[in-house]
Amino acid sequence: MEDIKIRVSSSVVGFEQRAMKTWGLEKWKGWTDNNASVVFFGLYTKHDYDAFLRHKGKKIVFWCGSDILNLQGNYDSRRVLKLFPETEHYCENEVEAEGLRRAGLNPIIVPSFLDDVNLPITFKPSETPHIFSCGHDKREEEYGAGIVERIADTVHYATFHIYGIDKDSVFFTKEHKNVIYHGRVPEAQFKEEISHYQCGLRTNDHDGMSEVQMRNILHGGYPITKIKYDKIWNYTTDQELVDLIEKLKLVKEPNIEGREHYQKILNKFPFVK
Repeated sequence: MEDIKIRVSSSVVGFEQRAMKTWGLEKWKGWTDNNASVVFFGLYTKHDYDAFLRHKGKKIVFWCGSDILNLQGNYDSRRVLKLFPETEHYCENEVEAEGLRRAGLNPIIVPSFLDDVNLPITFKPSETPHIFSCGHDKREEEYGAGIVERIADTVHYATFHIYGIDKDSVFFTKEHKNVIYHGRVPEAQFKEEISHYQCGLRTNDHDGMSEVQMRNILHGGYPITKIKYDKIWNYTTDQELVDLIEKLKLVKEPNIEGREHYQKILNKFPFVK
């Protein structure tokens, strides 16, 4: 069997252990593994590109999201990649793929989920659905807090749970009883709480395959994203999002079709053991 290692960028090092476990790969040890095939998980920093440039074995890149935006604005990074046209490039959706094509690369789209794809079905229908999202302070609009604040009164029957953003760190002019800012919580608590929510909301214009929609759909829920994905509800405008939340009220059964679709296609990389 081919000797394949993984090198995770320091910018996304929090995913290292999960990527190694889910994909069955050992950590790249540096120049002692110079003949191994290496999956470069994210190319963000100069150190990442230096390692990519110096490695002698087969190179495989898994693009994470914002590293693609960095690449588009960096001539030196694009130049390094073009030195190795045989490199395999993987990303998770058409938005990412188009960005990589504009940088002169030919990516393959394979969605991933760095956990067990056989999560239990926990979805229960509700006319007062709970919707969750994850974000970062100072990037509230990008990660959905802005649109949630705009539509909260319109869909007053729904409750929005925003993780990763502290209400005290942002400014909003009106208090909404149906918008809850959880801030940062332990991972186990997060997984337990969101497993009971009907919808995961992802509002990013540029993004990888977020755990928000994947955990939700694998639990039998009905995620909503701004980026288009197969078997996932998609919106463009605030009103379209409102309409989908209205639709969510009427759902009576778990999303078995969407769940089974992603169970079949997640992590189907040729390098996964």
